[in-house]
This record gives sequence, structure tokens and C-alpha cells, in this order.
Amino acid sequence: MRKFQKIIVSFFLIAAIVSAAWATENLAQSNSDTVSQVLKLIKTYYYNESSVDFEKLQDAAIEAIIANLGGHFTYYFSPSEAKEFSIQTSSQYGGIGTEVTFNATSNAIEVISPMYDSPAEKAGIKSGDLITSIDGTSVKALGYVKAVDALRGTPGSTVTIQLYRPSDKATMTLMLKRSIIELKTVKSTTFEASGTKIGYIRITNFSETTSSDFNSAFAALLNQHIQGLILDLRDDPGGLFTAALDVASQFLPQGKLIITMRDKNGYEYPFKSAGGLDPKIPVVVLVNNGSASSSEIVSAALRDNDIGVLVGERTFGKAAVQTEFQLSNGGLLLLVTDHYFTPNGQDINLKGIEPDYVVSSGATPTEAESYKQLIQSVVMSTQSTAKINLSDPQFQKAVEILVGEIKAGVTFPKDLK
Repeated sequence: MRKFQKIIVSFFLIAAIVSAAWATENLAQSNSDTVSQVLKLIKTYYYNESSVDFEKLQDAAIEAIIANLGGHFTYYFSPSEAKEFSIQTSSQYGGIGTEVTFNATSNAIEVISPMYDSPAEKAGIKSGDLITSIDGTSVKALGYVKAVDALRGTPGSTVTIQLYRPSDKATMTLMLKRSIIELKTVKSTTFEASGTKIGYIRITNFSETTSSDFNSAFAALLNQHIQGLILDLRDDPGGLFTAALDVASQFLPQGKLIITMRDKNGYEYPFKSAGGLDPKIPVVVLVNNGSASSSEIVSAALRDNDIGVLVGERTFGKAAVQTEFQLSNGGLLLLVTDHYFTPNGQDINLKGIEPDYVVSSGATPTEAESYKQLIQSVVMSTQSTAKINLSDPQFQKAVEILVGEIKAGVTFPKDLK
């Protein structure tokens, strides 16, 4: 009898092995994607399958593939990260308008500052306030990413938050009506220096609204009869390629080369100025280690075409053009498909651009900060009026150059020394 049982057990074991082998072969034939094949096998046969977070597993697999490409500037954004990225490129979303971070000690969302003219500012929310719950669910239970997402929503809809203010040791409940939060990537102002009127424009990143906002701000400054311009691209991680072309075109006559793009097959595509305001005033561009991608395109175009000089520190060095690919899981792949070259034919990838005047800011950048983190850390603001730090050594050098050229009677950018 035991022998018979052993034979039966052996038979079923062999049958299971054959069945598994047949299923594996079937999967292999039906799907040549090995990663998908492994995930399907886990879902079908893995003993602890019920405890597996397949979304997390899929994200990890994709990130591992990207990490092993051996290149730079190709990134995978999970569905939640992709949503944040889309906000940066569109520069608007529905929400209450707060710059926030996570307070791990209190398991709460800490308000860095309310945005200008936002529902949060109008409701009296202050820097340092802690949002502890959203619509009756604690931030601790939601987790930081879901909690931030819960603050957003359709403009006109309401959200109820519980707030703790450490300075007053007070807890309050607020109902806020969400509105469209428009993030201003262009900030401008004017100031006087040694009897000269100088314009100042800062671009925080290049988004869908940057071109029109820049054109409006620049035209307004020219109408105020500025005699020189400081274009501040420091810590600008880039963004939309088309926005960079539009901004550069405002300084260049029609037909001037802005950038040349080259694909993996060696084919080159020149991009030239469409023409714009083409001001005949001295221009200084401020750059640093955080100036990357689109901000480097504009910087090189202005310098190589003798429109302005660069002041600050060597730029980041990203001449890799990323193409966005939407993935079926809601994630986003930024894949390097081309490289670009400056008008002078320079390849700045992983090298950066050396400024005409090297001036240290006195701050040491964090080497561990990756480009992906950089583009996710753009300070979001709804205010379009720029603030100037008069004690900034790079800013001071820019002013010195402009005042000197204006006093010397320089009227055309090509005469800058």
C-alpha cells in the first residue's frame, strides 16, 4: 500500500512539474518581456503571492532597468511622482496653495509658507503650521504623498483640515475652497544702481506658461526704459525645450542659431530664432551649478551670439534631450533621445558652461543631489514680483558689469567686454 501511495505521490509531483513547465513555456512564448514574465509567474505560483505589492515590485523593476543603462538623465517617475512632474510642466493645479514638507516628529504636513493670494493665505494659514488631518483622516494614516494629493482637487470644491499652530499651542479646524493655483515661473522687478535703471528677471523653471509670462515681463521692463537686464537662471533645472527656444528668441534676430540637436544616428536638427523683442541693451545672465538643461540652452545661445555675458559658477552640464513617454501604469519615462550642441558647436554634456566671470556664491552644493531630485525641488510660488538680495556677490558682479557698460555708452550687446 505504501508503495502504491509513493507511486501516486510521485505521479502527482511529476504531473505538477510538467504542468508548471508547460505553463512557463506558454508564458515565455506568449510574452517575450522577461520582466512581465517573472511578475506573471510570481502572481501565478508564488506561495506568498497575497502579500506582494505588485505596483511596488513593478516600480522597483523599472528603476533597476534604468539604473543599469549606464547613462545619465533617463528617469522613471512612479504614478504619484508623475503627477508632481506634470504640475511643474503645466504650472497650475487645483488646491489650497501651500509650500509644504513632512514633519516626521509630528506625523503631519508642515507649512513652509502659504502661496501669495491663495486660499491658504486668505484663511490665515502661517509658516510653521502643522496640518494633522484632511477631511477627517489623519495625515499619519494617509501618508505624506496621499495627504498632499488630498489637499488638491477640483477648483471650487472644499476640503476640511485640522491645523495645529505650535507658536500658539492652538488647534483649529478650517474649511477651505480650492482654487486654481497658478505657479509663476517668471519673476521680475527693476532697481536703481549708480543712477542707472536696471531690469531683473528670474526664471525658476521652463513650463508651459514661461514663454508668455517672460514676454509680458520683458516687454513691461523695456517700457519702463531699463538700460540693462539681469537674467537670473540660477538653480533653474530646465523644463520644456520649446519654452527655452521662445525665451532665447526674444533676444535674437530672426534666423540666428539657438541650438543644434543630434540623434543617435548622427542626424542634426538646427533650431533658429523666430525673432522677438531683440533689445539693444547690455544683458548679464546669472548661472550656477543648479542651472541645467533649458537654462543652459538660453545661456549658451545668448553668449555664443554675443548678446550677453555669463556670471556665476559652472553650470550643471545637461545637454541630453529627454522625451516623455507615458506608461500604462500611470508612470512616466524620461528617456534620453538626443543631445544638443551650443551655437558654437560645444558639447556641454556632463561638462557644463564656464561663465565669463566666475564668482562663488559662498554656498557648497550637495553632491549627492541628483538631477531628478533637483527638478522635483523647484520652489512653487504664485508671486510674479522678484525679490533681490543686494548682498549676493554674484548679483553684485552683474550690477558692476552692467553699470560699467552703461556708463561707457555701450548700446549693442556685441560690444560687451
